[in-house]
Amino acid sequence: MIRKIGLIGVLMAILFLPLAAHGQDLSRSEDINTANIADNSIVILSEEETDIPGYVHEKYAFVSVACPTGVQLVDYYGPPIDRNDPSLLVREGAMCTDRSFETPDN
Repeated sequence: MIRKIGLIGVLMAILFLPLAAHGQDLSRSEDINTANIADNSIVILSEEETDIPGYVHEKYAFVSVACPTGVQLVDYYGPPIDRNDPSLLVREGAMCTDRSFETPDN
């Protein structure tokens, strides 16, 4: 009897794990209002210090019409980014363009 209850508990944990992960899914962009954000720009959503000096955990959004959803969300670990760095803007734009070819609409 105890084995059955344990097995059911493990099975339920496995089945509900994807639902918990969906709550933290960074690919969802419905909460970002792009009406007042310039095209090809970066908006910092959050920034936390890490245990490594000089490194941060940042979550930012790259806003561009080249992105399939108009926004590409990025979860980044490393030195703080410069939102106006031209090479970063080009790299993020290229990733959006690459993602647009992967969508089933094309």
